[in-house]
Amino acid sequence: MEKLRRFFREVIAEAKKVSWPSRKELLTSFSVVLVILIVTGLYFFVLDFIFSGVVSAIFKALGIG
Repeated sequence: MEKLRRFFREVIAEAKKVSWPSRKELLTSFSVVLVILIVTGLYFFVLDFIFSGVVSAIFKALGIG
């Protein structure tokens, strides 16, 4: 039981050492992540659109689809 208490005391001590970001830093980081997600999503959407068109054209040319 003493080991468990010691563990939680150490967890609390380490948590107090954490440097939390300010609201401005948090919003800036969030914005960067959101922009990267949107750009990446659009990139893969365009690639998917192009490749599906190419595959459809190939299937039509071969008389499969």
